[in-house]
Amino acid sequence: MEKIEYRLVTPEEELHVARLQDMVFSLNWDEKQIREKIEKGERGGHTYGAIGTNGRVLAGMEVIPFTMWFDGQRVPMYGVGGVASAPESRRQGNIRGIFRKAFEDIYEKGAVFSHLYPFSHDYYRKFGYEQCGWAKAYTLPIAPGRKLPNGGSAHEFLQGDSAREALVAVYEAFASRHTMMISRTQKRWDEVFAISLFGADRLYYWKDAKGAIKAWVKFKRNNEKIQIQDIVWLDPESMLGMLQFIGMFEGAAEKMAFTASPEFVAEIYWNNVYDVAMEAAWLGMARVVNVKRALELMRKPEGDGAFTVKVDDDFAPWNRHTYAIEFGGGKCSVAIAETADADIETTERALAQMIFGAYPLERIAARADVRINGNLSMLQKAFPTKNLLITDFF
Repeated sequence: MEKIEYRLVTPEEELHVARLQDMVFSLNWDEKQIREKIEKGERGGHTYGAIGTNGRVLAGMEVIPFTMWFDGQRVPMYGVGGVASAPESRRQGNIRGIFRKAFEDIYEKGAVFSHLYPFSHDYYRKFGYEQCGWAKAYTLPIAPGRKLPNGGSAHEFLQGDSAREALVAVYEAFASRHTMMISRTQKRWDEVFAISLFGADRLYYWKDAKGAIKAWVKFKRNNEKIQIQDIVWLDPESMLGMLQFIGMFEGAAEKMAFTASPEFVAEIYWNNVYDVAMEAAWLGMARVVNVKRALELMRKPEGDGAFTVKVDDDFAPWNRHTYAIEFGGGKCSVAIAETADADIETTERALAQMIFGAYPLERIAARADVRINGNLSMLQKAFPTKNLLITDFF
């Protein structure tokens, strides 16, 4: 059998990974532009490949470092995207080999979590990923928004606006309240704020009566719909003020659409619930790369307490332990226990749902790969449901 090497690719191999992605996803990329991006360092450095003995790239994927908000803290997360295989080399274990090498590398680099947007949930469950909840994707009539209270004022953001730093601060404060949100890089912010005079994208921010910037929204008009890309706020007043401003587009558009924070419940403010159209916006799949570190970082219940968790992880053997967690007085210790007995026994995939707070523990406990042996009250406090949202894609 051919000996396959799994590793980060060279710049020339990066071109061939891009070629596979172009073929698999029908992207119609231009070779010259891809080469220029590689030469400028705008692409590459985070791409893994399966390289055959003849040097041919058989499969590849990007494993990109991000900083993610988790229980009010910034933690290292690696996003996976662009997973592609040559048709003639599929079902030969190449993606599995790439994942195994990538996980070993990012674990050593301090990754706590990994995240991806799947074409198939069952496929990525083989590598330890699990779906971790959903958000409400609303489509709402514009007109009722005008009736919302607004004690402030809206202002348009244009290139060079001095409000940029304040808008970043509002976003990060909003993101910190939502587990899984991305703490954005300077490059990402340059993309967000790339607002041209005659472009489709528009960005407005909201000031309260004292002149403090507390919310902003980025959107584009798509025929009769205002499609919101980003909407963030500091408090309920600024949330309603920003939405009331969107309502002022009545006449120019009929509806607004956005994936909402759990902090916003449209049915409370749009009195005719038949006007509220809603569907599930699935938030992708996540996996715990470093179980011990995740258990250390997750928010603990008030007071003192202790519980034990036994974790099985088929793909990342360093996670396969029983963990003893003790907390109190603002401190926490997580140790690998000598005994195999535990309050809860779980796979890493179910643990991901527990740690992210995607569902109540009693619902997760109904899974075939979870068994609660005792200390139920403490476990329910340790693994509550949480505000989940992610609005960046990779």
